[in-house]
Amino acid sequence: MTFETNHSTYTTSISWNFKDNAFKNLGVIRSTITVNNLTLIATAEKTMSVIPDSQTVDGTLYPYCLSLEGSGNKNYRCVKVPLSGTSIIKITLKSSGSTTRSLIIADENGAQLTALTAEGNAATKSYQYNGSAGFVYLYSANSGILLYKIQVDQKSDSSNPTDGTIVSNFNDLVSAISTAEKAGGKVYVKGHSIDCTKQIKLSASNANVSIIGLENSDGSYPVLDFASFLNSYIGTSTGDGQVGIRITGSYYTLENLIIQKAPDNGVQIKGSSAGYNTVKNCIIRYNNDAGLQITGGAHHNTIRFVSSYRNCDVYTLGGNADGFAPKLAAGTGNTFYGCYAWDNSDDGWDSYDKTDGLTSDLVYEECATWNNGNSSVFTGEYDFKNGKPLDTNLLLVQLILKKDPAFAERYANKNFSLPEGNFIQTADGTISLASWTGNQFDGNPNGFKFGSINTNSSCFRKVQNCLSFDHAKKGFDNNNSSCTAAFANCVAFDNGYNYYIEPFTLQLFTNIIGFSGKSKDKLPSGYSVTTPNAQTQELIRRTVDSTVNTIVSNCERNQIREIYFNIYN
Repeated sequence: MTFETNHSTYTTSISWNFKDNAFKNLGVIRSTITVNNLTLIATAEKTMSVIPDSQTVDGTLYPYCLSLEGSGNKNYRCVKVPLSGTSIIKITLKSSGSTTRSLIIADENGAQLTALTAEGNAATKSYQYNGSAGFVYLYSANSGILLYKIQVDQKSDSSNPTDGTIVSNFNDLVSAISTAEKAGGKVYVKGHSIDCTKQIKLSASNANVSIIGLENSDGSYPVLDFASFLNSYIGTSTGDGQVGIRITGSYYTLENLIIQKAPDNGVQIKGSSAGYNTVKNCIIRYNNDAGLQITGGAHHNTIRFVSSYRNCDVYTLGGNADGFAPKLAAGTGNTFYGCYAWDNSDDGWDSYDKTDGLTSDLVYEECATWNNGNSSVFTGEYDFKNGKPLDTNLLLVQLILKKDPAFAERYANKNFSLPEGNFIQTADGTISLASWTGNQFDGNPNGFKFGSINTNSSCFRKVQNCLSFDHAKKGFDNNNSSCTAAFANCVAFDNGYNYYIEPFTLQLFTNIIGFSGKSKDKLPSGYSVTTPNAQTQELIRRTVDSTVNTIVSNCERNQIREIYFNIYN
């Protein structure tokens, strides 16, 4: 069962996919059972079965289904679906035979609400339920129907919540946060974009303050835009004072916000007093250093469904700007769940440590990273080659346009030609684009980087259901560290090395998949990676491509959704 939550409107999607482990091994169902709150009603005579049957719908592979095996009613060959009120019910289904069949949706009294058509090809059909909380029943009106996934989208109107302060400009936002810090509370951010002219400082202990973006009518969420703050620091070094949102206190929550174009980190959580903070359902992008950093003893922070992309420190020639940077002596108990990092100028994740302190433990679950450390992203060349519009949010592109205003017109006319001469201000002086993207480029094309030479076996990394692909160097990289680690259900492909973790002490290494790496994996003695057959590789690629397209498209529209890759066994 997968939960997808859109927090500012309290829209919740609950889904049951019959490929999930809780379902796919059920086999023949001869009595009523409940799995993850979904009730399957059958008898010894009127059975149902979960069977393998691969279908692809809208780019998503469904390898298992629930076979209804014939007509039913509320008492047998039926699925009882819980609802909390007004909902959209989405069902992926097909007829088990050559004829079109009808799936009945009935209320608790057995009265038919609607019938969905099950045809020879699998498809997703929807029904708007406008009743009260309770259950609906799904069963076939005639012959066999195959159900692959059931999803319920439930929404309550909270565009004007009454349990906090609603703000729509920067001064009111800062003031509302200050007020909330005195006794705890919620600050709701409303509107499409907030012009943030300076750093937002969150420094109270036990603050119990939540800063939550509200969904706009077009499905987008508020942008906290630090561009005017950034303008004062172009071509100069930056530090903690130039971070967009700096958390040095505890028990803060950032939710449903887009944080962009800060002069340094988009979000930084720093110091031994920075604990038990949560960043969830956020997009962090176009910042002039790492998207989100946890450092200096910050502990027990939860990062959940955060996308961090196209962050780049132009001044340091791409160095330091990781998607996520839990490094430089981050404290214990920091976790990442459902987070995605791509197109950053440095690594996707980096937990580099010096000699003054170690990042003792980190958890990565359901996380993915791709195409980091690629200098061509930031000049626009990468998008040009992939047939995409010029991304004028990139700082380096903005500097190119300032130097050569005709660059955009040439780009639109299918002519990619960069200006020459020295005009990029960096720590190495004022240099040319050829120098910035060439040997002087300091970004690292790695996915998950797990430490440094100072990181020893006392440091633990849990890596579960994680994906890394399309990195010139390493997908999963020890970076000279010798951690203790547990890996389960991970996938890597199209990296220089898919897995480069030879010095690790492995407590667990199970169901690890890799293919199409340019160089042979480096693993501890006695361990190996499974290479799937060509058909499975193609299925993984198709699923990954479809999921990436959805994630990127949502971010480009400023829409925030919880999305899973669903490629792990």
